[in-house]
Amino acid sequence: MLRDLVRQEWEYYRERPFGRLVRLFVERFFRGGGDSDAEGIDLGVGLVLTLLAIPGGFVSILLFNKYGSLLQWLRGIKHVDVLQIAFSDEYFFIVLSMAVTGAVAVWRWDAIFPDRRDYANLVHLPISTRTILLANLVAVVFLVGLLAIDLNAASCVLFPTVVTAAQTQFLFFVKFAVVHALGVVAASVFTFFAIFALLGILMAMFSPPALKRASAFARGMIIVYLLALLCTSFAVPNLLQQLRGAAPGWTFLVPSCWFVSLCQWIRGRATPTMVELAKLSLPAIVAVGGIGLCAYAIGYRRHFVRIAEIADTAVISHRSLPWRVRAWERFLLRTPFQKGCSQFVVKTMVRSEAHRLVLTGVGGLGLVLASQALMAAFEEVRSVREAALTADALSIPFILTFLIVLGLRIVFEIPSDLRANWIFQLTLDAEHQECEPLARKVMLAAVLPWALGITFPVYVYLEGWSVASLHTLLVILWAVLLINVCLIRFRKTPFTCSIPAFKQHSIVILISFCFGYLIYVGSTAEFESAALAQPLRILGALPVALIAWYVPRYLGKNTISLERRLIFEEGAVRTVERLGLSE
Repeated sequence: MLRDLVRQEWEYYRERPFGRLVRLFVERFFRGGGDSDAEGIDLGVGLVLTLLAIPGGFVSILLFNKYGSLLQWLRGIKHVDVLQIAFSDEYFFIVLSMAVTGAVAVWRWDAIFPDRRDYANLVHLPISTRTILLANLVAVVFLVGLLAIDLNAASCVLFPTVVTAAQTQFLFFVKFAVVHALGVVAASVFTFFAIFALLGILMAMFSPPALKRASAFARGMIIVYLLALLCTSFAVPNLLQQLRGAAPGWTFLVPSCWFVSLCQWIRGRATPTMVELAKLSLPAIVAVGGIGLCAYAIGYRRHFVRIAEIADTAVISHRSLPWRVRAWERFLLRTPFQKGCSQFVVKTMVRSEAHRLVLTGVGGLGLVLASQALMAAFEEVRSVREAALTADALSIPFILTFLIVLGLRIVFEIPSDLRANWIFQLTLDAEHQECEPLARKVMLAAVLPWALGITFPVYVYLEGWSVASLHTLLVILWAVLLINVCLIRFRKTPFTCSIPAFKQHSIVILISFCFGYLIYVGSTAEFESAALAQPLRILGALPVALIAWYVPRYLGKNTISLERRLIFEEGAVRTVERLGLSE
């Protein structure tokens, strides 16, 4: 009876105007690119929340190698202080929670507040602007809790399970899990409220035209700060444990230090410096939350109420591609097919929210795994040059290369708008398509600049010209071979073909990707780390490279002409084929 009464009350308030407004603002925050009836990909709330929870769970599983009791026994480690070992990893999960939360808040920056479409749909209804304001505030608070729980749900279960696997007391697991959950969730809430407060302050300070320019600059600075924060995970934990006395000034600019110190304080293992930093965490959350709500209330009236005044003066600008893209087209794209389709590919990846989400998710996973590898590279060595030659450090370019190439290959399968692909069907020659060369050049353009501009100079500075040249050459060679494998029998213009249907061998392909990652990243880095001591050993990779080059080439040549035609629709696999001999 009580449950039915609560359900009735919930349904009543849920269908009230205020409840509907809250649902509207929450759904708008998670809405992907395209309407619900679009023929392309529909990124709903469930899929977005699933993608956001993947990094924490994936990293937790990778840490099993570090905390497994059998593996520790084989290494000769008998007496292990689990909390001491887990300190650096816990800091990494706190930084990861802050980085992902901040990236989501920056990505959906414009969806946090009501926009021109909300004004056009809501202002003529018998609903006061105060009700719209309160509904949006409730939606923001709900989103903070939802993101904080979802982003850290997997790591709050898997990481304590991995850390306490060798412990016999269940109470130890519960205590560790509760403290860890408190730290990562508090860090996530602080990050979202901090960005919310910054956005509210910008709305209160700038006029609508100036806000657009200021918000673009603020987004860029936030992303740079989050990336820098993520990169501190290999150095800051050791520095924190060595600090004695008053906290230095730099710790007040790194909020992750406050929340990891809070975890240590609750466990009774904090130094005096950590105690001082831990006392900043909860007041900081209250401060940024209060500032954000106050600034939002001021900026709300300044912008939302004045939307009608600026709606008719808005001008849509069509900017041309930057000169770098023009130069890339001029020197690398030789045929009209490649020049014409390249602009479509670049603009789609830049403008389509669904495609940006997938690429951002893949890029975020790459940064997480690369940061984890960088942190592992400094665990057993103290010198930067020694760490640069470890398998973990050498694997970073291979991690990023694998995920970038695979992410682009997946994105190419996602249609932009199938109802508009008629222009490609009319203008492109299905018999003489150049989809594979176009996709290969796009992937190389995404890999080569940072491989040559970052990997090579870094290793020249640390290890010299010979090691840098060999390492960069191997990274580029492996990237080219991986691209050839991913583009076997690729015969569709990116974003113009329907999504492939699920097939019986799809699970096999997914498992093959996982094994491919282990071989491409782990085995290659281990081989290179051992071979760089004697550079001639690098020649041992040539047989593997020749096989990886020959197989895609052989499969491409032994393809019938029908399977080389340009396609715009993925056909389903038929169980029974009709010969049609009487026709």
